[in-house]
Amino acid sequence: MDDRSTLLMIRYKAENGSWKRAHPARAANGRLKNGMALIEGKQTLVGQYCYQVRHYEDRKTKWTSVGKGAADAEAQRLTIQQRVSIRAAATEANMEVIESPAPRTLKETAAEYIKMKEDSRHLEAAAQARLVTKAFLQVVKKTYVNEIKPTDFSKFHQALWRQGMADRTVSNKHDRLASWLTYAGIDKSIIPAAPRYEEALPTIYERDQVSTLLGAADDYMSMVINLAWKCGLRDQELMYLEFSDINWREHTIRVQGKKEFKFKVKDSEQRDIPVMDDLFDDLKAWEKSHPKQSLVLANGEGKPNGHLLRMLKHLAKKASLNCGKCAGCKSKAQECENYTLHHFRRTYITTMLRKGWDLRTVQAWAGHSDLGSTMRYLRPAAGDEVRNKLKAMNW
Repeated sequence: MDDRSTLLMIRYKAENGSWKRAHPARAANGRLKNGMALIEGKQTLVGQYCYQVRHYEDRKTKWTSVGKGAADAEAQRLTIQQRVSIRAAATEANMEVIESPAPRTLKETAAEYIKMKEDSRHLEAAAQARLVTKAFLQVVKKTYVNEIKPTDFSKFHQALWRQGMADRTVSNKHDRLASWLTYAGIDKSIIPAAPRYEEALPTIYERDQVSTLLGAADDYMSMVINLAWKCGLRDQELMYLEFSDINWREHTIRVQGKKEFKFKVKDSEQRDIPVMDDLFDDLKAWEKSHPKQSLVLANGEGKPNGHLLRMLKHLAKKASLNCGKCAGCKSKAQECENYTLHHFRRTYITTMLRKGWDLRTVQAWAGHSDLGSTMRYLRPAAGDEVRNKLKAMNW
């Protein structure tokens, strides 16, 4: 038995329910065929399976699972082959080998990173991370974190630009990519600067867009839209809002953390937001019609609804509001990038500033830790508001 040898096998579940091993099938060029095994001399597609590497340590057989991807499995077999060969040669030479930790795979760290975001209730960040990691892996086609080079970032940028994405979108995806790879342990010095972009004015919903959304919405989504639009609540603040957070005497909503949901308010600062009369009346009626739930926007099981963003995008598609140009519209799900819950928050802050509320007050309602964040929403007036004022002017 040679301690230097390794063998890649495919472990699959047979029709009788037992687990068996077979040699993986290869194409004429020698490449592995994903999920294909040589069973009784025939190339057979198997259902439940994983690749394993057989190798030896101290003359004992060891099997190491190396995932379901054929290319990744072969790459990991070569890594194991190199490691065991070095160990065997060192033993023969009476030398000690101090092994460094096994290199981490990109897929493994991507899954961990996404789960970390989900566990911390950063659901939109998790959704964006899922998109970015998948897109990056499709572009670079590498297995291990330590294989990434600075040129892989520019390659990723070019792929996004070819898809028609705006400079700011590419820059945002670069930041998410850098965050994931930093978590994965990449050398930060190889991460290039994010692509530059022209600073755009905050995007907000126009009145007709909101009216169209509300016209296509059911009672539940109408409540979601109105709370986001007229109170400027963030995504998770909507998810964890409870009827007990409403001060029925003062007509206010208190945004605060929820220990039972492991939810913390951004910047760890509670705030009270005044509620307009029409929304206040809707909330009273909503509570009366949902007497058994504590969460205002609970899902069908009475738990926090983590799909509000997706539900809004489906509503925009139903209302024929998709732009038809962005990457989201061109994807299989056809979820337009122009429709997000955060757009309602921007609209709320911009509207309050345009209506003459002072910066300090709007800062408090928005929950911004610094005045500069609020000032960014001092967007110039536009549309009918500007035209009507111009008509009334005397030159």
